[in-house]
Amino acid sequence: MARDSHPNADGEGAFELIEENTLSDRAVDRRGLAMRVSSKTAILFVIVFGARIDSGATVLAQKADAPPSARSAEKSPPPPDPLAEALLAAHNKVRAEEKLPPLKLNARLNEAAQAHARDMAGHGKLTHEGTDGSAPPDRIKRTGYVYKECGENVADGQDDVRSAMRSWIESPPHRKNILGEFTEMGGAMVKSADGTAYWCVDFGRPIQPVDATTSPAAMVEALNKARSQAGKAALRKDDRLMRTAGHFAREAARRKSLDVKDEDGDNPFDELRKSRYPARRLAMTLASGDGDPAKVVASWLEREEERQSLLAGFDRVGVGVASDAGGIPYWVVLMAKQAGR
Repeated sequence: MARDSHPNADGEGAFELIEENTLSDRAVDRRGLAMRVSSKTAILFVIVFGARIDSGATVLAQKADAPPSARSAEKSPPPPDPLAEALLAAHNKVRAEEKLPPLKLNARLNEAAQAHARDMAGHGKLTHEGTDGSAPPDRIKRTGYVYKECGENVADGQDDVRSAMRSWIESPPHRKNILGEFTEMGGAMVKSADGTAYWCVDFGRPIQPVDATTSPAAMVEALNKARSQAGKAALRKDDRLMRTAGHFAREAARRKSLDVKDEDGDNPFDELRKSRYPARRLAMTLASGDGDPAKVVASWLEREEERQSLLAGFDRVGVGVASDAGGIPYWVVLMAKQAGR
């Protein structure tokens, strides 16, 4: 079993990878190999007090490990693969027994599984490591699939889908992948020269895609829902903050960094200061690696300092989001307490 995800995943016999690619907990049994990889949403929070916007802001929460996750760009689907369809049906039967939602086939995950099954069969070795040194996340990314979480189960020697599934179900780390929070899968089996069957199933959960025109409004809604639940006043969208946040979100995506600066080396506070934005108090919150506004807000609220600041006495907000070339979203949220209020 192999797994790559954002949040952490663990389990006996599992291979866990916490982005950026720190490996742990690998085990092999006769039934096959299981691997799981996980990473966390990267966040950064900066706040400035006072009428003057000071570029030397206090950093309240440092950046966490940045994830590779994002949406999966779908290829035009090839003709249905009967074996992959059979593997899908077998997996969904097990998931239904546990009242879990079904998986669906993904062409890119099928491609990754087929390539690795062929590689194992060609070299007669059951492994998560490709002969080129690749790990499952590497092979999955090569196909163009960008994920929030991914995983892999492999096995050898089973004659049919039922036998392969029985081997995995009887192994706790493999079963954990089968019953994981994945939404998509791909599967393949290739026989070696001596007739041994090599099986590979790759799992994935893509990031929710973001839209620069609609996702900011969804983030404002998520922020205000959290504030309402805490008995705090709603934030109002501010056009200048929205423009500034959008600009620096694009810069963050271009640079693939939460150290938000533009080509002149200015950060959002610098730009707002230069434009004489009237604020008594300003704060900036950043995140990358998740496209779901509600989940991003939840990750901020889990940290006490960020929670206190997000629920503080701000009255204006601006939100920007953009995706980098690999599909990873970058969020910039600016909050202000306007002068004279």
